[in-house]
Amino acid sequence: MTFRRAVELLRGRQESHIQLGLARVRRHLRKLGDPQNDFPVVHVAGTNAKGSVCAMLAAVLRASGRRVGLYTSPHLSDVRERIQVDGRVVSRALLAETLSRAFRQDADRSLTYFELLTSAAFQCFREERVDIAILETGLGGRLDATNVVDRPLVTVVTLIDRDHMNFLGNSLSEIAWEKAGIFKRGAPVLTAETKPAPLTVLRREASHNRAEFRALPRKTPWNVERTHWRRSIQVLRGPGDRRIRVPLLGNSQARNVALVLEVLEALRRQGWGVSTRAEETGLAETRWPGRFEALSRRGRTLIMDGAHNVGAMRHFAATLKRSPWGRRRKLFILGFLRDKEYLPMIRMLAPFWDRVVATRPPSPRALEAGALARAAARFGKARTVSVAEDPGAAVRVWLRDGRAPTVACVCGSFYSVGSAREAFLGGAA
Repeated sequence: MTFRRAVELLRGRQESHIQLGLARVRRHLRKLGDPQNDFPVVHVAGTNAKGSVCAMLAAVLRASGRRVGLYTSPHLSDVRERIQVDGRVVSRALLAETLSRAFRQDADRSLTYFELLTSAAFQCFREERVDIAILETGLGGRLDATNVVDRPLVTVVTLIDRDHMNFLGNSLSEIAWEKAGIFKRGAPVLTAETKPAPLTVLRREASHNRAEFRALPRKTPWNVERTHWRRSIQVLRGPGDRRIRVPLLGNSQARNVALVLEVLEALRRQGWGVSTRAEETGLAETRWPGRFEALSRRGRTLIMDGAHNVGAMRHFAATLKRSPWGRRRKLFILGFLRDKEYLPMIRMLAPFWDRVVATRPPSPRALEAGALARAAARFGKARTVSVAEDPGAAVRVWLRDGRAPTVACVCGSFYSVGSAREAFLGGAA
């Protein structure tokens, strides 16, 4: 099977309804020899920041000399971004082969898009003989396809907020319970969460699993010392005047780094030697596009963030406010999925914009651009609210418009960011 054909068949499952549950996935993987059991795993759940934490962990372990698999979602431009080995996307040939096997063992077409990719990821990591894999849950945790891993080294919950409520519940406690479904007997649990209700649930579920539990204090010892905005680098200062450079922006990254360092300490206690030099090298080499990413071209600056829930958008707005672009005239290119709480997010962004372009992200779940435009017109004092076919088209028009603000922001969905980023870079991923 060619890569193109494999991706076509995979896309055909995007319209599938999300079917949470592990029985189908376990049966499927058993036919493939249970590849998920062939390597150690760090399993990461959470509403926000889990992708950044996974990317940092993978980079540090790679710097320590390990061969590292990384499975995350969603992708921005190329589906292979989801499955990486040693910091590189897997080859087209390998993904085509592993997807082909997955399709052959799914004759009744019962598996969803995400479940098929999870199967492919496990197979890729087995084929590539990784020393360790970092797995990010797709949705929730308890019934997520990645939760077929029975003996993780460490389980991690980043931050919990309201998202996917139709699947995970309406309260933070309910959502926390679903995330805690990845906890396994005896595997240490680490979290960056501080809100009392979800923290109580996480602690209780860790106790039920006889798992060591550690929550970061509300105020961590790491703080942003200085930010080089145009180079997308932050210098963090921590205990003993230790300094770490990270190529990710925003105050929230200090907490992410603190969590990563705690996870690495938990791994050390299990015999995984990771030096402080590897920590510093790996964190400095972390690459995670689409998270308050600022790119410049032709005198224009495009700021992109995949924030798609209220908590993440709050962090984006706070970072934008303190950035050099906070007081500049800005065009906002928005695109949301229809199942998100987009009205409060629009309200947060309204004080920053001068013009707004409402778009439809490239997803079957996208909110229609017209509905988004009407919602945006209700908030703020945008001089104009217009509609574009998709975020990429909006970026191309902006680059040609000599009267438009020289700064544009794209947010609301990783699908929007991927489309806009590709257009801004002229088609490069």
